[in-house]
Amino acid sequence: MEHHICICEDFITFDGEIIPFGKKDIEEHFTKVLPDIFETIIHKIKNDKKVFICGNGEARRILGRKLEDRLGRVVEYE
Repeated sequence: MEHHICICEDFITFDGEIIPFGKKDIEEHFTKVLPDIFETIIHKIKNDKKVFICGNGEARRILGRKLEDRLGRVVEYE
């Protein structure tokens, strides 16, 4: 089983669930929005499941690295 996080301009999807922060929010205000994003997704990620992040720009890298720090493991980029 896998988890997919897709970063769009104005929102993120996590396994099909819409989170109301997007690429612009992450790149401009990441210290403000990442805690809210993580509050929504971290408890749903199981240790044995891979996490894939798709999207473009700095937002993908920012979210991916912070998520890796939080999970203590590598995430995959698409």
